[in-house]
Amino acid sequence: MMSNPILRSTLLILTIAMAGCQSMNEFQRRELAWQSLHAVDIAQTMKAARDPCYVEQAWLTQKMIGEQPSDGEVLAWGVGSAALHYLVSKALEKTDAPAWVQKVWSYGSISYTGFTVADNYNNGIRLMKDNKYGC
Repeated sequence: MMSNPILRSTLLILTIAMAGCQSMNEFQRRELAWQSLHAVDIAQTMKAARDPCYVEQAWLTQKMIGEQPSDGEVLAWGVGSAALHYLVSKALEKTDAPAWVQKVWSYGSISYTGFTVADNYNNGIRLMKDNKYGC
C-alpha cells in the first residue's frame, strides 16, 4: 500500500500528534494545523521530485532546492522551514505581539500552505498512488 517509509513515518507522527488536540491552546492548534499541512506539502514535493514529469515551480523553493531536488534537499528544506515557522510563531506569542498580527501570520500561512497542497493535488500529485498526469 504505502511503500514510502518517509510518508508512513510522517502519517504516523501526524496521527499521534492529533490525538491530543483537545488539550491544546490556540497557539498550539494553529501551529499544528500549519505543520500538518506543511508535512503534506513536503511529502507531495518529494513525490513530485521523483517523477521526471514534474518540476518544482514555486519561485523561492526552486531557488533553494532546484527543479528536481533529491529527498535530502526536500527534507532539509522542509525541516528548516518548519523550524523557522515555529520560531516566528513562538516569538510573536512570547513578545505579546498584537493578537491580529499573530492571527494574520498563522491564518495567512495556513491558507497559503493549504492552497499549495490543493494546487499540488490539482496538478496531479497523488501521495497514495501514481501521479495523475504523465509527461
